[in-house]
Amino acid sequence: MTKLRDPITYEATLLEVARLIGWDNVGAICGGVSSRHARRWSDHDCQTQIRAIDCERLDRAYVDAGGDHFPFHRLMGLRNEVATAVLTVDACMVRAAQTTAREGGDAVAALLEVSANPTPQNIREARKEGHELIDAMTDALAGLDRLEAGKSQEEARRA
Repeated sequence: MTKLRDPITYEATLLEVARLIGWDNVGAICGGVSSRHARRWSDHDCQTQIRAIDCERLDRAYVDAGGDHFPFHRLMGLRNEVATAVLTVDACMVRAAQTTAREGGDAVAALLEVSANPTPQNIREARKEGHELIDAMTDALAGLDRLEAGKSQEEARRA
């Protein structure tokens, strides 16, 4: 019985490559491992996994054998897109707010220290904390711009 493999996984991608170039070639390209060992990499229940360098080698072999894309490269891109999609704009804004609040507190504390003890080192520290606050707020404003642009793009799709 053939095991089902989830899409967007290394196991499914390896199976796609092996269908084109064969398990013996997969093993040879991956450092001379046996085809049986290479097949184990396509089993999600197996504890061993394919190495990144072998994914690169198999991508080249796949294209050399007539494939129309680099399957592992595509897999990694898709996995990154999925991971990025999970990170919502709301989560980004929460993180921006947290960073801005922390940097604001640090800047205020540094200014209070300067008011009590205006040494050159304390002045430098207050400037540094002020710049970090400005950077954090700039990032937060950029997030608001992205949020606003995203909503207007969604509204344009509905129209």
